[in-house]
Amino acid sequence: MQDNQAFRALFTLPPIQTSASTTLTAPEMPAPEVVTGDRELDAVLWLQKCVSTGHQVLIDKALEAFKKIKTSRKELEDRYCDWLRVSSGGNMLAVVFGGFNFANLEERAKQSTEQLARRHDALSRFGSIDNLFKETPAETACKKVLRGLKQKKTRWGWHEYDHAKTDACFNQHPELRPHSLADCLHALTYEHSLYWMRHACADDAGDHWPEFQEHADYCFRQLALIAPQCKEEALAVFDYMEDREATDRTEGPAIVRNLIAGGWA
Repeated sequence: MQDNQAFRALFTLPPIQTSASTTLTAPEMPAPEVVTGDRELDAVLWLQKCVSTGHQVLIDKALEAFKKIKTSRKELEDRYCDWLRVSSGGNMLAVVFGGFNFANLEERAKQSTEQLARRHDALSRFGSIDNLFKETPAETACKKVLRGLKQKKTRWGWHEYDHAKTDACFNQHPELRPHSLADCLHALTYEHSLYWMRHACADDAGDHWPEFQEHADYCFRQLALIAPQCKEEALAVFDYMEDREATDRTEGPAIVRNLIAGGWA
């Protein structure tokens, strides 16, 4: 079957409008603060703020300044964990999560640069954060199709849909049914991009609507059922599985078998 163009149109981000990202302005260098009372720890916390801006000029200055701190990263992290333990009243979660990678500014720089890039991409496509968080046509369509369908409680205590029922619902709607493996990857990329754009723009972005997440899971399950059309498509699915470390998911073995049975793996 050929790719489903109606499906692809529904699961496509708005086009980039370069002028729409003008709300992003270059930040000023954050002011140093006394937080812990330890001059070196407070210096690292200040450099973290500089790095968190995502702007390369401030990142370069922060990384260069960090080189002037001669204390080892391990000692800095241990001292900061000790401070967290006392200031939090012994809250070990605060210690573990607050102290993790405390002095790894290079990794923080990489993450903040990626986050800023996602924020730019989101605003250049949606125009504003409010628009980014509005229900997309794809989300609306998924919610409409699964309206009234109840979730069941699993033995682990959370709730999920009966996949056989949701698959049947999605299969009945041409605009929600992928025709090819490439269609599946297209929708999964859309879902992934939308998720991380929203999280780049808000700390409390949360998860997808359950109905929309179920459609993403449906597309993943279809990777085990739709035959690959060509070698390139099969390899694209294989690369996707590797990149997302998805081979360990329940459907992983069936997807691999599908690629092999298609004669392209």
